[in-house]
Amino acid sequence: MGASTVTRLRRVGSVLLVAEALLVVAPALVVSNFFVGSQILGKSIAFVRIADVTAQGLGWIASALLVLLLLLAAWRVGWGNRGIGALVLQPAVLAMGLIPSLRPMGTLHHVSVGWLITTLLALTTTGVLIASLRHPSTSAPSRWWWWIVAFGVGVTLVAAIGATSRALPADPLAAVLSGGQGRAPLSGIPETPPPPQNPQLAANPWNSIHNDSWGTDSYWFDGPRQPAGAPVESLFTGGDCATITFDSRGRLVTLCNTLTRVVAYVVDPSTLTVLAQQEVAERTPNLTDFAGGGYFVLDSRDRIIFPAGGTTLRVLDTGGPSPSITEAAAIPVADTLLPDEKVTSVLPDWSPAADPTASDQPDRYWYVGSRGTVGIAGGDAEPRAINLGGETIENSFAVTRDGIYVVTGAALYRLEATRDEPPAVTWRTEYDAGSRRKPGQTSRASGTTPTVFAAGRLVAITDNADPQMNVVVARTDTGAVTCRQPVFSAETSATENALIAAGNTLVVENNYGYAPAVMTTVAGGSVEAGLSAVRVDPRTGSCELQWQNEEIRIPSVVSKASLTQNVVLTYSKPVQIMGTDGWYFTAVDLATGAPSWTRLAGSGVSFNNHYAAAYLGPGGDFFVGTLNGLVVLRATATEGP
Repeated sequence: MGASTVTRLRRVGSVLLVAEALLVVAPALVVSNFFVGSQILGKSIAFVRIADVTAQGLGWIASALLVLLLLLAAWRVGWGNRGIGALVLQPAVLAMGLIPSLRPMGTLHHVSVGWLITTLLALTTTGVLIASLRHPSTSAPSRWWWWIVAFGVGVTLVAAIGATSRALPADPLAAVLSGGQGRAPLSGIPETPPPPQNPQLAANPWNSIHNDSWGTDSYWFDGPRQPAGAPVESLFTGGDCATITFDSRGRLVTLCNTLTRVVAYVVDPSTLTVLAQQEVAERTPNLTDFAGGGYFVLDSRDRIIFPAGGTTLRVLDTGGPSPSITEAAAIPVADTLLPDEKVTSVLPDWSPAADPTASDQPDRYWYVGSRGTVGIAGGDAEPRAINLGGETIENSFAVTRDGIYVVTGAALYRLEATRDEPPAVTWRTEYDAGSRRKPGQTSRASGTTPTVFAAGRLVAITDNADPQMNVVVARTDTGAVTCRQPVFSAETSATENALIAAGNTLVVENNYGYAPAVMTTVAGGSVEAGLSAVRVDPRTGSCELQWQNEEIRIPSVVSKASLTQNVVLTYSKPVQIMGTDGWYFTAVDLATGAPSWTRLAGSGVSFNNHYAAAYLGPGGDFFVGTLNGLVVLRATATEGP
């Protein structure tokens, strides 16, 4: 092979390496990952010190480093280097194309096309480099390694700057994004009253992920009144703060889940100052497993109740006037579970004691397991449970004065407590579970926690029907289905979040396409659009589609409603063709489905809520749990001097 042929081969190899660098990770994502990953690294070392959070930061940095190494290899090969280093990088390029969780081909939304092009490109590059490998290098830049040193210095500096603040990592690409638009509506008087207070829980609507034990996901007061001018603030915890509650002193109480740890926090909501912080459990790494801390509730004594390790109901005292986190009780329930089963969620029974305010009264808790176990623990008896035929339970449940409502992978159930025996099934109503686990769901099932509404007469879920999902309403006394209303487009409809009971209107969001989790929404990507409202007659249970918004994209948040402002409060992410990743606080008119206002929360992977919920604090501040902590839009603009 002549020298000129070798030169041409190496130039072709250089071009291919540049193509790999540009296509394997979207250019905008490279910039975001460098800055966000470096800040996660610094903040994790300074504030969290949990290995998997540190590894997360290093992982985002590694993707940016790979692109830099590919560009340096292209530079060296183009100048006559043999390309041994470039060959060493090819397995990493193939990994980006063949491992779905790495979200290959960030500039292309069709994953299978991304895999194919990445693989063909890597194989072609490898062949060209091998063909020229036998011939000696002619020349190459001698100080190429300076770029590696500069990269390392940059990571160190950005990490050090990140460690000076406990806010979520700042993505410089946020500067090119729209800050939002619209304005908040005027306040009004809701048509329906709020649900009754479970006396064993902290005050509605601040005791659980779904606001109250009926699971209405609604507020009877205003959210942000000046969204355009109000400040946005955030707190880095390293983990996903899916459930946020507020205690009797107005303090924010949350559990934040990293891949391997569950950490409890007590926070001053006005300043986001951490008042107490404590690791309280370990968990099995899984991005779509909510057992072990994804769900928790705050009881009437300001105590956290959650399923630690998936097999123990753990009660944590948050310290009264002086915040601290200590164990108050632990109830093992492993003997009532099937092998490899974990408790998904736990809630207090409505009236376990004659005097619910007495500190020496026994507590009684309902719990559900991932393989169909429903049990009662606490009080004076040993835990006792019934198994619902091994049907999966991936979501929480609703508790009323007379019983609970549980949705499994096959049916909606009502169960009641007995004096000394396991819970009894009052009725069972099957629903259409479909033929597949749709992208964005954690299982082939309804993605909803049951929602009780209409003065307790009706309960609602969604099914998983093909080709189009339905909102399903049933009577609470008999389980008889009163309506099925199709929502969203055929073949692209799925939800993994509970319905909002906004009075007699049920609101449902479309999460179809949120898979692989987290990685789908990087590089400008998002999910299928869809937010719908279904109007229900509270007397007959009949229903009809009220409106359908086919533009808003909601990857995975548990949306809420303010009934005084008559808006749905959600967290959206539009498709962004330049590869940026802006996340937005969003309000939608509850009467029409039209956008009311949006406000940029932040940019980058740390602002992904990843199945966490939206919340209103006692003063109307709009909180959202995120993959690395929480973000808040204050209710009003900051007053000047």
